[in-house]
Order: sequence, then C-alpha cells, then structure tokens
Amino acid sequence: MEKLNGKDYENVKNIVSIDRSINNSLLTKKMVKLLQKSHDREFSIIKKEYPNVNDDEIVNVLGDYREYINLIDSIEIFINFPLNYMDSNISKFLTEDDIEELKIAIEEMTDFVEGLEEK
Repeated sequence: MEKLNGKDYENVKNIVSIDRSINNSLLTKKMVKLLQKSHDREFSIIKKEYPNVNDDEIVNVLGDYREYINLIDSIEIFINFPLNYMDSNISKFLTEDDIEELKIAIEEMTDFVEGLEEK
C-alpha cells in the first residue's frame, strides 16, 4: 500500500471540502426542517406546561437550553479527547494555524470555566 505524504493529505482535505460544500446546501435544508420540527415540538411542550409564559420567553428559554446541551456535549468531547485522538493520524491534516486555534480554544474554555467558578 502506498503511503501518503503531506501534500497528499492536503489534497484529500481540499477534495473532501469541495464535495462537502456542494452537498451542504441539500443537507442544510434538511437540517433546518428537522431543527424547526424539534423547536416546534419543544415549544409546544413548554407552552402546555407553562401556559402563562409568553412566547418570547419560551423562545429564550429554549435557546438557553440548547446552549446548555451544546456545552454538556462539548465537555464529553474534551474529556474523551486524548482517548479519541491518541492513535489517530489527525496530525497529518492539522496545520500550524489549526494548532494555534486549538490552543486559543483551550484558553477561552479555561477562562470561561474560571468565570463560572467565580459566580
């Protein structure tokens, strides 16, 4: 089996990105429909449980809840990060800019968590 070099990995990254951008519009439309259905269902559940809460407040609560869920999902990703990527060849795709952005993301997350601890 032929081994790929750095240029090959860059090419793989580019051709997959092009294919992804072509298919993204179709996926986006489907995702928007699914998200709207989910939002409507969640909105309806909250409205039934709390009929006196106005629609704008329910929308705000749902937005906050989604952010909470995203944060919890992110925690799981970070906890499992070493296990998931230890034996991976992901470094073949990473650029220096990617590594710098990862460092910045870690710093931002640390600052965020420290802010939560102060509250």
